[in-house]
Amino acid sequence: MSVKELYESFGGDYNRAVQTMMNDAFISRMLTKFIEKNSYEDIIISYQNKDMKGIFEASHSLKGVCGNLSLTLLYEKASVLCDKVRNLNEGETVNVDAEVNELKESYEKILTLIKSFLNK
Repeated sequence: MSVKELYESFGGDYNRAVQTMMNDAFISRMLTKFIEKNSYEDIIISYQNKDMKGIFEASHSLKGVCGNLSLTLLYEKASVLCDKVRNLNEGETVNVDAEVNELKESYEKILTLIKSFLNK
């Protein structure tokens, strides 16, 4: 599987990724860094603790990383979650179950595909 085929398999924007990162080798290197450390785990921990500020910060960070990597589907899911908790006051909460579940589903699919690709 090529990097382009990988991006097509999870709805990423390969052409934009190449414009940003110049070549497949660099994209692969950045995808490796993505799976090593990202904000997804922070979203889950904040969600379990009902920490809306933590959810906002982690989803905002994940949105930025996904935007840079052109991981379009995951970027969109992180954006929806980020926007839902963006303007909450201290101590205020909102139900984000559906958004977190959709993000989790997309993240796990993309992570599995990236790991499979990198371990080829």
